[in-house]
Amino acid sequence: MFESVMGVLQSAAQSLRIAAELLGWSTLMFGSLALLVKGREALEALRRAAKELRVNLAIHFLDALFVAPVLAILTTLIRLGVNHYSLALIDGGLWSWLGTPATFVMAVFVGDFISYWRHRLEHTRWLWPAHAIHHSDTEVTWLTLSRFHPLNRLLTTGVDVGLLALLGFPDWALIGNVILRHYYGEFIHADLPWMYGPVRAVFVSPVMHRWHHARDVTGAGSNFATVFSVFDRAFGTYYVPGLCTVPLGVTDDMGKGTLGQLLYPFVAWGAALRPRAKKTAPADNPQADVV
Repeated sequence: MFESVMGVLQSAAQSLRIAAELLGWSTLMFGSLALLVKGREALEALRRAAKELRVNLAIHFLDALFVAPVLAILTTLIRLGVNHYSLALIDGGLWSWLGTPATFVMAVFVGDFISYWRHRLEHTRWLWPAHAIHHSDTEVTWLTLSRFHPLNRLLTTGVDVGLLALLGFPDWALIGNVILRHYYGEFIHADLPWMYGPVRAVFVSPVMHRWHHARDVTGAGSNFATVFSVFDRAFGTYYVPGLCTVPLGVTDDMGKGTLGQLLYPFVAWGAALRPRAKKTAPADNPQADVV
């Protein structure tokens, strides 16, 4: 019993250590970039974001402890299931013939196409409550990428990894796609005034994605891709009128702190499923219509 408890504690400590190390590298990389580009303004932005950063950090480490292990199991089960039951729609020999560089580019490109449509679905009525946690950050920084509800994380992994596995991509390509999308995702969430010039026709820029996080304005329903802006352009959801200087966040009442964020989807779904009370007719006019 004691050994089992110690094993669990050691595993938890290792997960936290890895999460802290990855966080440290990202902080060094994106913090240095912000200081280089924005100077003192970056320090002022950090001060404004302090409250949101606490929530992001809490969710980051909770994810490392409880969510990441589940996602690792889910990913393994998906890969084993596709291989065991021969569910792949494309023979793996095609990717071997294309070679490593071309296969990796295709995995990222197709993966972004899949995530574009999955992301659009997350902005629909029933999936939005779980995704709204990510959008509730009013001071979007690279650490906003850590702010995802566990249910949203399960959906993202299941759909993205599952469909790529069904297309026969090798395991290394699946892992490489996840790593590249993660760090590029942190980059486009960073508060950087970069629009990419002509290159914006192909790639998502930090400014483009910032418009996606705009609160209650036209741009909030646009810019769903993570890496390739070509998908938003092709499907009519591209919106970059200039630098994004409007308020960020959501209009939903998300509750207080980390716990409020994690409970919000269940509160929202419960309210949506609860039958609406019927209005009764006034006592002095019993024949009035009831609506």
